[in-house]
Amino acid sequence: MRYKYLAKWIEENFEQNLVFKRIERFEDQIRILFRKQKKYFQINLASEDSFCFFSEKKLLPWEEAKEYSTLETHLSSARFTGMSISDKDRIIRLSFEKIDIYNQLQLYSLIIELIPRYQNIILVDKNEVIVDCKKKISYAENTHRQILPGVKYELPVAEYENKIEPIIYPIKLTNRVLVEAAADGFDSLNELLENLYYAEIFEKRNEQKKKQAITKVNAQIKKKNRKIEKLEAELGEAQKEEHWKQLAELLKGNFSQLRTGMDEIKVINYYQEDFPEIIIKLKPEYTAQKNINFYFKKYRKARDGKVAISKQISKTLKEVDELSKDIFEIEEQEIYLAEKQYQTRKRDSKRGFKKIVVDADWEILIGRTSTENDLITTKVAKSQDWWFHTRVFRGTHIVLRNYQKQELPGKLLLICCRMAAYYSKAKKSSNVPVDYTQIRYVRKPRGSVAGYVTYKNQKTLYVDPLSMRDAVQKINNWREV
Repeated sequence: MRYKYLAKWIEENFEQNLVFKRIERFEDQIRILFRKQKKYFQINLASEDSFCFFSEKKLLPWEEAKEYSTLETHLSSARFTGMSISDKDRIIRLSFEKIDIYNQLQLYSLIIELIPRYQNIILVDKNEVIVDCKKKISYAENTHRQILPGVKYELPVAEYENKIEPIIYPIKLTNRVLVEAAADGFDSLNELLENLYYAEIFEKRNEQKKKQAITKVNAQIKKKNRKIEKLEAELGEAQKEEHWKQLAELLKGNFSQLRTGMDEIKVINYYQEDFPEIIIKLKPEYTAQKNINFYFKKYRKARDGKVAISKQISKTLKEVDELSKDIFEIEEQEIYLAEKQYQTRKRDSKRGFKKIVVDADWEILIGRTSTENDLITTKVAKSQDWWFHTRVFRGTHIVLRNYQKQELPGKLLLICCRMAAYYSKAKKSSNVPVDYTQIRYVRKPRGSVAGYVTYKNQKTLYVDPLSMRDAVQKINNWREV
């Protein structure tokens, strides 16, 4: 972040009557909370850009910052008295004062170094002696200065002085660059910096984490599908159990003709009506009895394996179903946390298809997997309900329950179509064709694969995708209106 914007932000945002409460963290974000205040002071230490701002947003899952316990102890109940920036570099100083248990005035400065690649948070006392810091640096790591508790704080070496330059409002953000005198920009640097983090840095990072997680899950699904293909091939072999048994019995009936060294034998097949001759392959190195045992062994293996393979296929199909639900849940998380945390949180999400209750008359059902698509479309939905699906692309089934058998409201039509577009292969596209019709016109052919249906009397709407989270927000706003 350029020096002049940080300097101007300080000029605009110094506020008194703030009393330190505690420090919390989320990844590379630090926030200082104040007593009896909704707003907090957030320090963005992201490598992409470093800056700070005041915010009231409750989006991030802040947690206790144990590494800052020493800072918290010294700043407990301290009053925030001032804020300044060094004229040498992007180093912001927050001043605090407090009366200790001996009724003595204690002065502290929380120094926030927003220097690219060298970000740090340092607490010093009134004598500029370091009390504690985020990064501890010795002369072995930096020959110019050391940052350690008990050492006097020194500014980093800089060869120039910064001057506060004039800023022309409004300011907007274009490709992560601040552009001044923009008609549709911000009139407040704090608002702009808050937007820069939450709408740009955090959103981009969060989507990237989701993308990586989904790629990982898709790799697991691909592996499971390969396993299913292999199992189905094995099942095909296992279903030949009667064939192997018949060959063994035919060899047994022709035992006297079998000789070691034969690679095949022609026999009459008494298991078919016209008694055709068939050729049975033999192992030339086997004796007659060993060749018979070979086919009986194939029979027993097929007989016993058929049940086991069927169970394995069923189990693996369920695992693919669960992984498909995982993708849905990852997409719907406002914040994608670490995988371990996600695994703990997602358990309750597997109870069934997703629902959005609009009101007493309408309810939206969303299938996350092929099995759930079948469930909501063929089992749950009634003839008067509405059904939505992308025309060209594979995707989920959306069902709009119509409890009072009313006409389809335009707002709900649009929301359901947009959700169908979002939960399809076209979620990154725009102007996606979505078909909709009533459930009475949707049919599932006998014996068809899970999720497959046919339909008629449909209409098509071209829409932009909408996530479930955003749909809920639109429905809530609709209720308020």
